Amino acid sequence: MKRFVCILLSCAILFGGMGAVSAETPKTAMTGLIVLPEGTDRDALNALLGEIAEDTGVEIAWEEKTEKEWEKEKNKRIAAGKLPDLLFNAVNDEDAAAHPGLFTELSILSFRHAPAMEEMFSNEPDTLALAVDADESIYCVPAFLGVEPACETVMFINRTWLDALNLSMPRTLADLKNVLTAFRDSDCNGNGDPNDEIPLDYCGWFGSPYSITNLIGSWGVQLINGGPDGFFAENGEVKNYAADDRYRALLLFANELYAEGLISKKATRGEQEDYLARSHGDKRGSAIVGVAFGSSAEAQFGEALKDQYVPLPPLDNSSDMLTTSEARWTYDYSGLNIRPCRASVSAGCASPEAAMRFIDAFYRPEYSEKTFRSGLSGVLPVYIRRENTEAMSPERETERAERQPYAEALSNVDMVTEYYPQAFMNYTPEEEAALNAGMKNVLKVTHQWWPRFLTGKADIVAEWDVYVQQVEEAGLPEILAIRQHAFEAYQGK
Repeated sequence: MKRFVCILLSCAILFGGMGAVSAETPKTAMTGLIVLPEGTDRDALNALLGEIAEDTGVEIAWEEKTEKEWEKEKNKRIAAGKLPDLLFNAVNDEDAAAHPGLFTELSILSFRHAPAMEEMFSNEPDTLALAVDADESIYCVPAFLGVEPACETVMFINRTWLDALNLSMPRTLADLKNVLTAFRDSDCNGNGDPNDEIPLDYCGWFGSPYSITNLIGSWGVQLINGGPDGFFAENGEVKNYAADDRYRALLLFANELYAEGLISKKATRGEQEDYLARSHGDKRGSAIVGVAFGSSAEAQFGEALKDQYVPLPPLDNSSDMLTTSEARWTYDYSGLNIRPCRASVSAGCASPEAAMRFIDAFYRPEYSEKTFRSGLSGVLPVYIRRENTEAMSPERETERAERQPYAEALSNVDMVTEYYPQAFMNYTPEEEAALNAGMKNVLKVTHQWWPRFLTGKADIVAEWDVYVQQVEEAGLPEILAIRQHAFEAYQGK
């Protein structure tokens, strides 16, 4: 159904001139609320809002709230129904679902009065999938950034250590273990202490961008947008690797590394601040980590150490278990580039057509670029086209270069049978309740077992079947059935 809606709404592009305002059009007065994070450039914001208001013939009396202020007031204001005509960065789909009749349904308005938004919906269908709820209604409109990379995570390796030990870049999991062993047994950083090196470090587990679970791709599991809670799609079927034999194989590999002192003992704590501190080296500025996961070399290792690290491509599984010739890496493009709920219109707005005309201006190329360059894309609607490389900063250029080793693996993603868009699928309130209750039970089991498997407190071979039985009894089959139905609805089946 959702694919059909996307095709239908995209026809509005043919009527792109319908949102134009002539010089003779009288200005429409409105009220607006905008919620601002700390550090917002208010001069740039006011200039942009004023320019769009003049362009669209809409005069808005703005009310500004900080995120902390709005957090305290939001529920009371919504409950009282005291909302302005336009709301930016203020409400979400859950608010609309909980308070029917308080917000304006926008799908017909966008069809008639928002050609730039409709262009985004047509070119980037996931933006429409995110905006449309289970009843095919739109109450909040999203943003599309377009210049974020195709994957969030890079696996970095200390090239300086490799060169010092005359080692080649690992290509398989067996190679990785050999390199990590060499890192453990050598004074790689040359500080006279052969015991301070951490061969492999990570942070978090299921769904964490900096987790060793990224290596599940070496067994052919294709994660999408981080693979939240272990869900993925394969041959059109929704699965969860927490109960998959390939996860068992990953655990066996990780347990082997842990038992041989190749993984930081502190990694299981999942403390981001400590993880970054280890990556930034010791007090003397010497690197102590050989391999780690991060968003960029500079962010993970700091200015002083970043040049020692290079991306490590996806590793082939060279073990005897469940071999695959096609290593995968998590594909995160849609999750990184689409932001939900940037603007809404209250049901009390007397001129919803003018409101949509004002919102639509943000999606036009000239205003999207101004929004993006002003650092306001976290607050306002924006549509940066994929081909717009001019919007890219030098930092993003560097991040894209660091991800080049993953380009081939990411190009292998089957966008029909393997693309699992968890964030863009819809559920009925009853399904949502069932998923929330079921996932609490499932996660209780998986979170209890994985550190025990990793550290050897539980025997992976002997206790695997017991673990899987507990996961299934917690409700995983029922959860998969609900997600499968939503997955097929997303695909229009």
